[in-house]
Amino acid sequence: MSTQRTTILIVGAGPTGLAAAISLVKQGFRHILIVEETASKGAASRAMTIHAATLEALDSINCAEALIELGIKGSGMQLSDRTAPFMDAEFASLAPYTKFPFVLLISQSTTEMVLEAQLHEMDVEVLRPEKVVGFQRNDDGEIDVSFESGKVITAQYVLGADGAKSVIRQLAGVGFADPDGAPVDDRLAQMILADVSFSSSNSNLPTDKVCGTASGGKFFLTIPLPKSPESDPIYRIGFNVPSSAGPPPSNPPTSYLQQYLDEQGPFNLSSDASVNPNPIHISKTIWSTRFRTHAAIADQFLVRMGSPVEAGGRGRGLVLLVGDAAHIHSPAGGLGMNLGIRDAISLGPVLAAHAASNNESLPKNDKLLEEYVTTRRDRALSTIRLTKRIMSIANVLGTAKLLDINYWFFRLVGRIPFVKRQIAWNLSGLGNR
Repeated sequence: MSTQRTTILIVGAGPTGLAAAISLVKQGFRHILIVEETASKGAASRAMTIHAATLEALDSINCAEALIELGIKGSGMQLSDRTAPFMDAEFASLAPYTKFPFVLLISQSTTEMVLEAQLHEMDVEVLRPEKVVGFQRNDDGEIDVSFESGKVITAQYVLGADGAKSVIRQLAGVGFADPDGAPVDDRLAQMILADVSFSSSNSNLPTDKVCGTASGGKFFLTIPLPKSPESDPIYRIGFNVPSSAGPPPSNPPTSYLQQYLDEQGPFNLSSDASVNPNPIHISKTIWSTRFRTHAAIADQFLVRMGSPVEAGGRGRGLVLLVGDAAHIHSPAGGLGMNLGIRDAISLGPVLAAHAASNNESLPKNDKLLEEYVTTRRDRALSTIRLTKRIMSIANVLGTAKLLDINYWFFRLVGRIPFVKRQIAWNLSGLGNR
C-alpha cells in the first residue's frame, strides 16, 4: 500500500474539478492532487454551452480566451413550435454588463482539454484511473482517502467534484433529492443527446444559435458545434422520449434519431417531403447517448470530519461538494456545467483564506467558508427553479393549440424587447454568479 500526503485532494476531473484545481493553484496552493476514476476522457460530452458569467469566472483564471478561440460565439437561444419562433434570447443585449455578450458553443470534451492543458503547464497532472472506495478522519484531524488500487491519500481538504453519482457525497452520508419533492413529468424524464452531420448544407440549420422546438409535449434541440476545416458541419441534437414510448436504446442509431427528428423537430429540418419541400437527412452519427433527467440538491455542501480548531490548527478535515456532486437539474438553458465551474472557481480564494488561518483567525475564515457554501447552495436552488420554469413554459408551448390563449400570449410576449433581454440575462448567469 502506498500513501501520499497533500493539502487538497480533488476527486473528479471533469470541468468542475479541473477548474477548481486551476483556481486553487492560482491562489497559491502547491500541494494539490486530482484523481479521476476513468482511464481516459472520451469524445462524447453532454455540456456544450458556456454563458457570460462563467466566461467571466474562467477569465479570472486565464482560461476564457483559449476556449473562445475554439468555440462558436452564439448570438442567442430561440424557442419555436414546429413552424415558427415563439420567443428568443438575444445575448448582444448583455454588452453593457459584460465583455462576453454571447453564449459560447463548445463541447465539454474540448473544455476539459483546454483546462487540463492549463493544469499541465502548472505541473499538476490528473491521476488516472483511481477509484475512491472509502475515507476516514485520522488522529491528526485530516482525511485518509483509500482507493481501489490500494493507494491512500491523506488530505486536509477533500473536494467532491465526481458528478451526480458522487462517491464522495455517498461516503459522507449526504442526502440528495429534489428540493421541491416533485417527480419529473414522465414525458420529460428520458433524454437523448447526439452529435450528427446532415446530408447537405441547409440554410435552415442554425449557425450561431441554440434552437429549441416544442410541440405536443415534446421538444427537440438543434445546436451548431465547432468543426475542423476538413470535416462536415456538426450539430448537437437533443430530444425527450416520452415514457409511453418505452426505454430508448443506450446508443441510439441514426435511424432512431431520424425518426424523432421527423416526429418532433422543426418541419424545415424533416426528411419527410410531405412537410418539407427540401428534405434533409442525418448522414452520420458521431456519438449518441441516453439519460434520465431530474433535479436534486445535496442536503449540505460542507461536511466537517472534526473540530475546526483542534490539533494545533491542522484539524481541518473538510469535505466539500461542487458541481453535479452538489446539484443537478434538467439541461434546459445549458446551465449545469456553468454553475459547477462557478462553484469551483469561487471556492479558490475562500479555501486559501481558510488554509492560511492560524488558531486566532480560523473562526473568522471558517465563517467565510460557511458563507460560501450557503451562497452556492442558494445559487443552485435558483438555477434548479429556473430550469423548471423553462421546462414548464416549453411544455405549455408544446401543448398549446392555435386557438389557445397561451399560444398567442407567449407568441406576443416573446416579441417584446424587454422580455428578450430578461431571458438573456437569466440564462447568462450574470445575476446568479
